[in-house]
Amino acid sequence: MTRLLTVVVLGAVASAGKTWREKQAGAAADEPIKKTIGSKKGPPAWWNLGHGIGCPFFEAEDPTWHWVGPKGAKQTCNATQKKPPEKRARLCRQTGASGVAAADACPNACVRCCAGDSFLDASPGPRCETVAREFADAAAAAATLESFCDDPPPRRHDDANRTHYPGPRAVESACFGRFQEAHVSALPGDAALSRDMQASCCNYQILNRGRRNASAIIRGTIEDTHRYLMFPRSQIEAARHYAATSKRDVDLNFMGRLYDDDGDDGASLLDYALRKDYDPVVFSSRIAARMRAWVLPFVKRYFTADSVLLDTSVKDAASHVPLGAYDRSVGGDGALAGFRPIALNFTTGATTCKKATCDPAYYEKLARSRFTLAPAGDMPWSLRFFEAVMAGSVPILSSKEHAGRNHAEKTLGYKYLLVSEYVARRTRFPGAVPYCDKWAAHNLAIFLEHQSYIADPSTVRPNVDRCRAEADMP
Repeated sequence: MTRLLTVVVLGAVASAGKTWREKQAGAAADEPIKKTIGSKKGPPAWWNLGHGIGCPFFEAEDPTWHWVGPKGAKQTCNATQKKPPEKRARLCRQTGASGVAAADACPNACVRCCAGDSFLDASPGPRCETVAREFADAAAAAATLESFCDDPPPRRHDDANRTHYPGPRAVESACFGRFQEAHVSALPGDAALSRDMQASCCNYQILNRGRRNASAIIRGTIEDTHRYLMFPRSQIEAARHYAATSKRDVDLNFMGRLYDDDGDDGASLLDYALRKDYDPVVFSSRIAARMRAWVLPFVKRYFTADSVLLDTSVKDAASHVPLGAYDRSVGGDGALAGFRPIALNFTTGATTCKKATCDPAYYEKLARSRFTLAPAGDMPWSLRFFEAVMAGSVPILSSKEHAGRNHAEKTLGYKYLLVSEYVARRTRFPGAVPYCDKWAAHNLAIFLEHQSYIADPSTVRPNVDRCRAEADMP
């Protein structure tokens, strides 16, 4: 099955400033827009339907490939990837001026990707030549290292004009951050203040305004001024609380959805997006499962009794068969474990804070972990990347393009490992996985400077009071 991911192409990215007001200066205009954006399928979901669907592992497009239409318009791989599904499907059936088919020259645009679940095989499957070379190059680089925690290689990104909508959970979380800094001296358990924050941030109209602005950014009618994802003090202080007392006794963790359980019939995402029975929730599930195809074989190969797997796609605790001693998907009380934000629906118009509230148990596990698998989800990045950084855990990604939702975040200088690099280092340095504490400290300093509303990092007080009060909100 082809493994895919959805990329949401939005607007331009600006440079960083010193304060959060400088970081996020400017507000996107709330302009009315059409109900459909380049598609006849109705309003796009929180991700942008069709635009930018690509591959879970990094696969380069042929920069020279192009096709000239009957009216003389020149289409490249990059331009094709930005088209809505019906136009992309048509362009991907064309043969370029060089005689090479679009499907061969443009793997991301035409969703002809390496499956991603065969990276441990001696003989990579079809269309995996690029990924196989990545793993071979990583092995060669690892042979020159003196220790597992030698710095990762520098990252280069060419997507300076692309950014991806943060989604409703991140929108609410950022609102929590602004509210908490405006009331930083208040007691975390103040019930009246919690109600005020809920009224201010957990409002469907506010989220819907963000979606309309995102669609306007896609159309190019307004500029994207939100350069960085921003996180609230409640999460930062909880993460630092658990990190301060952590023994880092967990070598690896993954907490999130593993499986696509919607009865996937194997249709490509481009084909499914054009079907009459298209469902955005199913679409999200299929995207997440396909670009996480590498996670399960990775877990089976590298997770140990000191690892933690919490699969939130498990629905029936009684029938769940653990994958190993590391599988904590069902708690000791026999109930399903883990926070499941996908189960909370924002589209009903109900006012809820649950999808974005702080989860103490989640941060406790992250803070115990030396490394965290942070695959992309239904968009080509993951909040988990930054949540791991907060808790001092080093992220592992399948592609460098998942290290943030835009060029600004990807080039902040975070230290992380690609799957290929982790596999190569484990081979080069067998035995227990060390904790790269200098990487963690480096990452945290970047995070606090650029991705929180906290003007003075010295005011961060490691505790879980705000987190628990937030978790109790309806």
